[in-house]
Amino acid sequence: MAWSNKIMIYLDKAVNIIYLNLLWLAGVVLGLGFFGVFPATYALFHLQKEEAYKADYPSYLQIAKSFFTAYKKGFIKMNGLALIYGAILYVLWIDMQLVKQMAIGLAVLYYPLLFIMIYVLAAIVYTFPVAIHTEGTFKQKAKLVLALPLLMPVQSIFSLLFFLVLLAAAYKFSIILPLCFVSIYIICIERFISGELMKKGAIKEEIIKENM
Repeated sequence: MAWSNKIMIYLDKAVNIIYLNLLWLAGVVLGLGFFGVFPATYALFHLQKEEAYKADYPSYLQIAKSFFTAYKKGFIKMNGLALIYGAILYVLWIDMQLVKQMAIGLAVLYYPLLFIMIYVLAAIVYTFPVAIHTEGTFKQKAKLVLALPLLMPVQSIFSLLFFLVLLAAAYKFSIILPLCFVSIYIICIERFISGELMKKGAIKEEIIKENM
């Protein structure tokens, strides 16, 4: 019966992935869209280290409680970051639209602005693991988040490319979006990036917690 138990565990994990995605969507709805994205993403990242989630047959009620506890805890802080990132990306987007209208500007400024926008998107990915797995002041964490795209370029490129791959898959098979798009991305990125952060335990002024 060992093989059947393994199959049941894998099926249960598949159901968990769908359940986590539905929790994320619920968090987004509770935040009225924009104000729910960062708190729901933070809660899903945070859930990865909870014992309630790590069990072979986790309690869905306990998972939901842990999710919404983390959601509530990070709501104000995460939305503050969302507004900052949103403002930066909006300004960059406006600048890129203006540059497109200038022949010289298009040649000189467009690609630097595009690089900065991609850099900011990579920093957003690192924001959640750093917020959860490190100790320090806001200033120390902000410095680390801004430095990580340069310190971990391979991981940064992989994170963004993996998102594009999932996006392409979701475009081809639309059912992926409501069922598992966000949860698969967060589970994979959390394990990949947090593992690399722990390997780089000598990062100055930061202490990587042993949560994995």
